[in-house]
Amino acid sequence: MSDLKTTSLYEFHLSKDSKMIDFAGWSMPFSYDGTLKEHNYVRKSAGYFDVSHMGRLRLSYSQIEEINYLICSELRDIENTKALYSIFLSESGTAIDDVIFWKFEDDLILICNASNTVKIKNHLDANFITYDDLTNKTDLIAVQGKNAISIVEEMMPIPDKFSTSKNSIYTYARTGYTGEDGVEVMLNQKDTLEFIQQLEDKGVMPCGLGSRDTLRLEASLPLYGFELTDDISPVEAGLKWTLTNKSDYMGKKIIDEQIDTKNHKYLKRFKLNAKQIARTGTVCNSGNVSGTVTSGNISPILGHPIGFVLFETNPPDNLLEFDIRGNLVEGNLLDKRFLN
Repeated sequence: MSDLKTTSLYEFHLSKDSKMIDFAGWSMPFSYDGTLKEHNYVRKSAGYFDVSHMGRLRLSYSQIEEINYLICSELRDIENTKALYSIFLSESGTAIDDVIFWKFEDDLILICNASNTVKIKNHLDANFITYDDLTNKTDLIAVQGKNAISIVEEMMPIPDKFSTSKNSIYTYARTGYTGEDGVEVMLNQKDTLEFIQQLEDKGVMPCGLGSRDTLRLEASLPLYGFELTDDISPVEAGLKWTLTNKSDYMGKKIIDEQIDTKNHKYLKRFKLNAKQIARTGTVCNSGNVSGTVTSGNISPILGHPIGFVLFETNPPDNLLEFDIRGNLVEGNLLDKRFLN
């Protein structure tokens, strides 16, 4: 008997002949029609993802000061209709998890990575933050793509980008993890199949975690456990833009030291000048500085391999040499995002 957790849509996924995989202890759909097709559904039109494995915690607005101390971004000063991407930090300035807050007049919804839900709950407990765990009481559906907003606005009012809204059925934010516009919708499990049916009736296609990963990589977005870990800080991950917290916060001393001294690891984007893919763990060199690939894959839109590589120190130039199964393959570091 499998010990894997399942979302309320597990039987639905099986009925779609989806390929299921173990992801962070959950049985989740990797693909339905194939990763490339699903990638293109989102880039060219719209797709939807079951992301109900992600943690969903309701926090009390009364503890916003205490919550603000645990993250590197300023949660207090944003409007009560906004979403905020931020990072929970350890005392040593490294990432416990990267998360999204949905801020409302009366409460906060915290969306955390499936692999870190227990860790975040333990961290909140240790810091006397109370919460209501909604993960097993609700579903979370991400609708993403070029045409996503024009489709979903027939079903619900659409807020501005990185803003939130809710009604009697849907609690949602205009956010995503694909580089395309869209919404992420939390709803009661009894309402999910009807919501999905409405999406499919409008031509929105189901997509799995395979395309979710290629989409986020093309969009230059980090994945926890790869570009962010218990050993990597926001500064090292190239996420200094998240450091907006105006007050003291956990790990701030080390974060400030990294910024001042520039003595830290460096995460860089790269492309390969060949067809070989530099996957996670591949070693490369820039001059005399060695790096390790955190994520790598072919970009369906760009047509060549791309990825992130983590260096112990700042690499001296943009020329790279990768060791891919004993073959030396040349590549280049990129200053801009993969998709501009």
